[in-house]
Amino acid sequence: MSDSAGAGGVDDFTARRTLAKSISAIESGGPEALAIEQTALEQPGSAHVLGITGPPGAGKSSLISALLPHALAHYGSVAVLAVDPSSSVTGGALLGDRVRMDYRHFDQKVFFRSMASRGHQGGIAAATRASVNVLDAAGWSLVIIETLGIGQVELDVMALADRVAVVLNPGWGDSFQANKAGLTEQGDAFVLNKADRPGLEQATILLEQSLQCLPTADPPSVFPTVATDGEGVPELWQALARLLQDAPRAQRSRRRSAAVWEGARNQLLQDFDAFLASPDPPTKADSPSENAADLLQRFYQRQD
Repeated sequence: MSDSAGAGGVDDFTARRTLAKSISAIESGGPEALAIEQTALEQPGSAHVLGITGPPGAGKSSLISALLPHALAHYGSVAVLAVDPSSSVTGGALLGDRVRMDYRHFDQKVFFRSMASRGHQGGIAAATRASVNVLDAAGWSLVIIETLGIGQVELDVMALADRVAVVLNPGWGDSFQANKAGLTEQGDAFVLNKADRPGLEQATILLEQSLQCLPTADPPSVFPTVATDGEGVPELWQALARLLQDAPRAQRSRRRSAAVWEGARNQLLQDFDAFLASPDPPTKADSPSENAADLLQRFYQRQD
């Protein structure tokens, strides 16, 4: 990761191409992905990571586009990771609204990548974490992670962020109730986008009542926006910038620890698979649990 693709180096086409290839290798998984992340973690990094989540159709992509000019003025360079855990069903990494997003007018100061689970949802949080670490090492000052606000996968991915904004619409009702416990606990700021639609006042009241139930003396704020025309976006960005600035600087350490844990886990699984393929005699116990215990005992004895 010696070629910087972040602030001061965003105009380097070769570095950006290398960065894209690194993230592709990370998505594919395996030893190369872990090696890439470990190399990245050896570099100094100080990126802030902002998570943007919410149900489909809330306007997250439009909101990110509206926030980018403000984010660039503050940070100088921004990388966007759009995570699509639904790709195992749709067969693709890009949702329709993301296809319509156009970052080219921001020149080389924005790096956009849409990431697909490719049918392996259990590994998408690890791939996102590794990609964030690579972007951090490459010098990108702010990394924005966008996910659909549904399911455990999104909560795992959002746990990688320093701060999280949850995007909803007036009339959120059922779409939010289904995820309320997880999202309200994850969110540091809540956005009622498409605020020009009917029902904004009622939605604000219901959302604020829900947030008042959180076990905190200072519940998250609610921001009305209309991303398509920029209404409310400057106020939202000012709040997000303050939240990011005040975020604990422990996330990089946690991402590093998770990478170490995953490396040890992968090595252990490889060693155990190799042991199972060895010509050792089969177990002869009468029960599956006894067989498992016998296998593990012989495996650990071999490691000594």
